[in-house]
Amino acid sequence: MGFEIKYESGFYRIEVDAGSGLLSAKWLRPVSADEIIRGGTKLYEVLQETQVERVVANAQALGALTSEAKEWMSTRFYELLSGTSLKKMARVLPDTVFHRIALESVVTRAEALGITKFLVKNFSRQQEALLWLDF
Repeated sequence: MGFEIKYESGFYRIEVDAGSGLLSAKWLRPVSADEIIRGGTKLYEVLQETQVERVVANAQALGALTSEAKEWMSTRFYELLSGTSLKKMARVLPDTVFHRIALESVVTRAEALGITKFLVKNFSRQQEALLWLDF
């Protein structure tokens, strides 16, 4: 069947392969806190609409996160995603150590708050992430 674009902007793209039950989300450049919130909310809406259970989220181009973006992601974003059919999220993180640590800390905090109701695993390469998702 192949991937169908469900959302595309200058900073974020979401594609879904309904036949395999996989959603692919990719940040296209560094973004503001407002763009993080808009993109994350759109991801939630597409997950609600499609009922997909597996996501590969590529954040290699994301860049530094503001404290506002980290707060929203570690609280509201993971809470929203936990209200969907999502079972597994593979995150492809940036090569820059500082940016990688910031994204890792967001999930660690969400898990500590008991918000995350799905498996999350971080990867350095897209192919590794897809293998973990059995794709």
